[in-house]
Amino acid sequence: MHITGDFMDIWLDKYRPGKTSEIVGQGKAVKEALDFLDSWSPGQAAFLHGPPGVGKTLLVETLARERGLSLLRLNASDSRTASGIEAMLGSASKTRDLFGSGRLILIDEVDGISGQERGAVGSIVKIIRESSFPVFAIANEPWKPKLAPLRSACRVIKLSRVMTPSIEKRLREISKAEGIEAEDSALKSLARFSQGDLRSAISDLQVVAHGKKALKARDLEILGYRERGISIFSALPIIFHSRRVAATRKAIFDLDRDPDEVLLWIESNIHQEFVPGKLAEAYELLSRADIMRSRVRGQQNWRFKAFMTDLMSGISVVKGETHRPPGFRPFQRPTRIAMLGRSRAKRAMMNSMASRIGGFTHSSRRVVRRDYIPYLRIMLSGRARKEPEQGLELEKDELALIKG
Repeated sequence: MHITGDFMDIWLDKYRPGKTSEIVGQGKAVKEALDFLDSWSPGQAAFLHGPPGVGKTLLVETLARERGLSLLRLNASDSRTASGIEAMLGSASKTRDLFGSGRLILIDEVDGISGQERGAVGSIVKIIRESSFPVFAIANEPWKPKLAPLRSACRVIKLSRVMTPSIEKRLREISKAEGIEAEDSALKSLARFSQGDLRSAISDLQVVAHGKKALKARDLEILGYRERGISIFSALPIIFHSRRVAATRKAIFDLDRDPDEVLLWIESNIHQEFVPGKLAEAYELLSRADIMRSRVRGQQNWRFKAFMTDLMSGISVVKGETHRPPGFRPFQRPTRIAMLGRSRAKRAMMNSMASRIGGFTHSSRRVVRRDYIPYLRIMLSGRARKEPEQGLELEKDELALIKG
């Protein structure tokens, strides 16, 4: 894929803080991390936790850069076994690098370690106890029972969601630096919609401001932005029967759901909202909206999402009375969403497994799923004469997933 223009510069990197005092909205956590580093003695570690996008990893990276220390990083959800973690960090946590400088050790995503991977958390605690350098562990969900030994071995530091005014201020600074005249309402909506995730707010700003010298609130519509004001159950009656495209469009824009999910809710309930003579007309609009959705995905052109929203809004002006039975009847939850929810854990397991197999075969996850998993399934089914090679440590549930 060829990328041109200002997307050559990723704003998250371009405007990355150069020192800890520039980190937005985390003054208390920054102070605690600096105090930990200043008073550190062997055997001590800090456990940073908080929701995604608030700056946990950024804080450690900035500390290392500010203090002139090299950073040794390990993603615990990749090196999940005790032996893998010790192989990566065991000796490195005790010896200086070639230039004799100090070092920080960062162990990211420790909450991604499965409860079945016995000994992994214990290995991290052992490394902390024996390390000659400060250790930082990072997690989104720190209170999982399996992490109790790690919490007790660390100084726990919480990073909170960044306040909306702080995000808005940072977005305004970036807009000014890029020569973009941004409406206050646009920046307020971006900041509010990010829900405390500064990283996603900056990424979204770059997307909506691409190629513009002025940014207006309506420009956010290309990403399906909306105020998180009403629920899907309040919006569906408006979508089906408001008789006003503008009102319906606003209801979709204000929803607490992505337009892709709204389309699935409409699809699951439209059959009971129109008389048979008008149902085909409503389905025609919905099918055209679905075409726009497929173009968003296929062409990565987010402007089609605005067309998709307009077509869904048009359903509200389809003439004809409802044949919905009188009295209260709840809307039906989309079956595809329920199926995705049930399969989410399996997809996550398959992706994790494909990443590890790809490390052996030097292949992407997509290639592993396409070219290697089918052969592994045959090998494990008993139809093959030769057993699969040993060395790739797969759990029983992973083997069961391969077998189907």
